[in-house]
Amino acid sequence: MARSAKLKKKKEAEALSAKSGKAAAKKKEKPAPKGKARTGGLRGKLAARAQPVKAKPGKPKSLKERKFVKFFREVRVELSKVTWPSREELIQSTIVVVIAVTIAGTFIAIWDAVFSKVISLFAG
Repeated sequence: MARSAKLKKKKEAEALSAKSGKAAAKKKEKPAPKGKARTGGLRGKLAARAQPVKAKPGKPKSLKERKFVKFFREVRVELSKVTWPSREELIQSTIVVVIAVTIAGTFIAIWDAVFSKVISLFAG
């Protein structure tokens, strides 16, 4: 557990240094071309992805097709926001789950055997 706490602190420190680096980089940016808005960072990336799908000439997309494409575009955006666990965290969580399931299974098996014996005594 102490190791994961150190890892989290290290990630937080890296995130803070990355943010300060982005702020310095933004100051050096050139002004946006005339008539075009500047979008930067995550919002700019999301806005670029959220552009409407252009239909092929002569084949207008149906409402179902547009909704289908929009749904998967939004799924991709949401999955990019997920904080995925590191390999170490994943292994630790898996071990905890396997141990918990083993304990619960053993507990249920013992009580099942006890109740089976009690019922067989009475049912004879």
